[in-house]
Formats: sequence, C-alpha cells, structure tokens
Amino acid sequence: MAHRGEILLLHGAFVGGWVFERFRSFLSHRGWRTHAPDLPLHGPEQAGQRPDSELARLGLADYRAAMEAEIARLPSKPILIGHSLGGLLAQQLAARDLCRGAILLAPVAPWGIMPRSLEEVGGALHLLWQGGAIWQKPLPPDPAVAVQFSLDKLPPALQRDTLARLVPESGRAIFESLLWWLDWHAASRVSFHRVRCPLLVLAGSDDKVTPAASCRAVASHYPGRAVFREMPEMSHFLFGEPREEELFQLCADWLADLPPEH
Repeated sequence: MAHRGEILLLHGAFVGGWVFERFRSFLSHRGWRTHAPDLPLHGPEQAGQRPDSELARLGLADYRAAMEAEIARLPSKPILIGHSLGGLLAQQLAARDLCRGAILLAPVAPWGIMPRSLEEVGGALHLLWQGGAIWQKPLPPDPAVAVQFSLDKLPPALQRDTLARLVPESGRAIFESLLWWLDWHAASRVSFHRVRCPLLVLAGSDDKVTPAASCRAVASHYPGRAVFREMPEMSHFLFGEPREEELFQLCADWLADLPPEH
C-alpha cells in the first residue's frame, strides 16, 4: 500500500497518546504513518502517581511548543488529529501553518467562544469551587467526574482500564482552556483567519464536556474550510465507545478526499 503521509495525533487532558491505540492501527492499515506523542509529564509512568510538581508550571504554550518540536521531526507536513484539549492545540498549530489538514474530535473551544450548555457552565464552576488557585497546582484525575462526564459510554471493563491509566493534569492548562474568560493572557486564543487548511470537526450527540453545539460553533469560525458532523449516541471520550468504528471510518473517508501531499 502506498504511503499516504504523516498523521500526528494530539491527546486531551488527563490521558496520554495511548488513547489512540486502536485508531492508529485503523489508520496504519490505510497507508498512514501515525505518531501519538505524550504531552509533557503525561507518560504512562505518571498513572496512579502523585502529581509531579513541575506539572503545575506547564500551560498551553508549553504543550504547543512540545508538539511543534514533534512536527519539526517529521519528514513532511502532517495531518493533525486532536481530541478534546488536543483539538484546541491542533487549531493553534494549524494557525501557524504547521499542518495540511486537521481533524478535531470533540475539541475544546478556543478563547472567546461562549459555552452552549449548562453542563459546560457547570463544569467551569466546579473547577472554581475546588478552592485555591487551580492555575498554580497540578490536578489529580477524579474518577467519579471522568465516569459521569467523559467515560459514560464505555463498556465496564474498558472503563476500569481507562481509569487506571489516567494521569494528573496541569491546573494552569485547564484554567487557560476551560476558564478562558478569566485568563487575561488569552492563552487559548486562535487566529481563525490564519487557518487555511481543511478541517473536519466531529462531536458526539451526548457529549457533556464539549457539546455538539459548541463544536458546531468552533466549525463556524472556519467558513468554507470546516465540515461539521455530529456522531449520534456518542459521548466525549469517543475511543472505545460502541460506535467507535463509524467515527474512524468517517475520518478515513475525509482523509481519502484530501489532496495528496506535495
């Protein structure tokens, strides 16, 4: 099978590149060379451990710089596939002309896009109610919150396995992305007009973290460049959910229609 090009997969908060294991296999069998690096301090050795104090120092700019370094090592300009927080990073990287296309899976909305649901507002308030300055400390994963809002569609065995692999997250990165209206530095801002490549934006109809309405709003900021699709009966985590294969196939079909790399 002919080599189709490079794909860099960007994971979301509290997880690592392992979330893409089945997706990578699916794409590799279709001729793509895939790469799924861990964000800084998100490696598997962090699972079940006390948060590394250095994690509190990291923000979106640090995550983005790490992914820029990964792109620089690739032999050609990649396709980006970003999930959740990774979908926000993918938009910022696309605005720097570092990819030839991007798939945004349940993407976190950039700075300035208002919440579209009570769940989004409630999630932001929950972070504020935790007490203290969350932007100055690492956050351990909360299994109860993960099960209620993200992993709710996973089969029980896979849900347990996923919970065991969760890692701590930077409170600063969470603050910059989910509480953007308090961030005077606008770390999650995206220069929408600088994104010239085609985009596919996918959202689950039952997503409580990044609802379909919010993902549709993200796509609307890229007129003529973004295609939005809502996945019925899917939640936020997506990977391992019953209709995962349909999601993968929709991505593959979109990728097949892209112009070949130069």
